Amino acid sequence: MTLDDPDSPNDLRQHAVRWLTRMHSGEATHEEVDACTAWRRADPEHERMYRSVEFVWQASRHLPEKKLRAILAREEGTSPKPKSFSRRAFGWGLAGTCAAVVAAVAMPQLRSSRLEYQHTASTRLGERREITLPDGSVLNLNVDTHLEVAFYESQRVIALTRGEAFFSVKHDPGRVFLVKAGDAVVRVTGTRFNVRHDTGGVRVGVESGSVNVSAGPWWDKSRRDLIAGQNVAIGADEQVSEVTTASIGNITAWREGKIVFDNAPLAQVVEEMSRYLPRPIQLDAPHLRDFRVAGVFNIDNPQSMMTALPAIAPVQLSQLPDGRISVRAR
Repeated sequence: MTLDDPDSPNDLRQHAVRWLTRMHSGEATHEEVDACTAWRRADPEHERMYRSVEFVWQASRHLPEKKLRAILAREEGTSPKPKSFSRRAFGWGLAGTCAAVVAAVAMPQLRSSRLEYQHTASTRLGERREITLPDGSVLNLNVDTHLEVAFYESQRVIALTRGEAFFSVKHDPGRVFLVKAGDAVVRVTGTRFNVRHDTGGVRVGVESGSVNVSAGPWWDKSRRDLIAGQNVAIGADEQVSEVTTASIGNITAWREGKIVFDNAPLAQVVEEMSRYLPRPIQLDAPHLRDFRVAGVFNIDNPQSMMTALPAIAPVQLSQLPDGRISVRAR
């Protein structure tokens, strides 16, 4: 039976699950990928259901294999079998027992009502943007950022796939505001806060109001409550730090075209500067990694930012053959 077989069940969720599992099977042909894309674009409800099932799929990645087998076995009326197990096998099993498995593994905040609004926004290197959402919330995007917005009847969801954004959220007690960055979820009703998502993990800082940050597998999440002047970090390993105080003005200075360093190690300064340069710079002076730097730099003028570095640290700059800049000891 193919995905387009007219004899297949025409339940919308069933179709969404079948498409998703086919796309994750590793065997989808180019024609099937195109057909899946066409199906998702044919109706907003198709896209909404596909995303809903995809959320469940992502949640299942963190489930213990015994629990996954137990869910499927319970629906099939059998006991879990101690045989080899794969996510792909789970996917096809999910297609047959979709409704029950969704109910078992879906996190409450991932259950969505009808999609009311959808928008994708991104910025390039050297570009910052401000966008206003239909509810009056304002998002400021830093350089090299990508996010997706989806509004439902009971919740507003932002997926920050990479980069950094500052959120000024319009209070709406009847519709929670969620920011998803990697495995971290920031939950608010109305506040102003900053979220950064990069290879090192996720960092959240609050300017005003309060937020709840959670991360980790759904059955053992770590949660932190933050108020104004506090921040938290979630590592790439999903470990959540303790809540600390921070200068939110320094963290969000990028909104004014500045970056602020206050007794920061030179290695961090070089890494941060690279975010705003056409080509990354590299520190070729290992013994200066922990040299402390303080200063304010203009990210809208990369050249001045570069030339200012030797004025505050014992370094010199030289251009490498590939165009990158090397930071070396004087």
